[in-house]
Amino acid sequence: MTITKQTLLTHYQETIDFVRELDHILEETWRTPYAEGKWTVAEIVGHLSPWDRFIVAERLPYVLANESFEVTPDSQAVNEEAAKMSREQQRILTIDEFLVSRDRLRVAVDLIPEDRLTDTFTSKGKTISLLDFLGAMMQHDLHHQAQIEQVTA
Repeated sequence: MTITKQTLLTHYQETIDFVRELDHILEETWRTPYAEGKWTVAEIVGHLSPWDRFIVAERLPYVLANESFEVTPDSQAVNEEAAKMSREQQRILTIDEFLVSRDRLRVAVDLIPEDRLTDTFTSKGKTISLLDFLGAMMQHDLHHQAQIEQVTA
């Protein structure tokens, strides 16, 4: 599948719609892991918001300004903190945080001129275009959506 700006924007809206619908599942389902010893639906949704915020604040501006990144997060620590928070807070807070952060990401990507999506950056020794990076993040979302659907289907 060829990733385009429109593909990304459609995906962002679809994930917003998908997560919004999770407000209607049973609380027990929301707190159910997709497999033994794995994350719950709450934890999966909850860990996406910090990454959306990170992309908007710490990746897009730097790539578009052709500047070096100032922050390189500890992925494990970010994910663990987000999962912990999602276990402890009410579902509506986790969902609302996602809806807000994902919409901000959608708007930010929509504002990027089409020709700038081919801009490249280097991270961890690998050079990648902004479009390929955002496409990889989209695949990450789809992976987690499939995990959620194992619980909610």
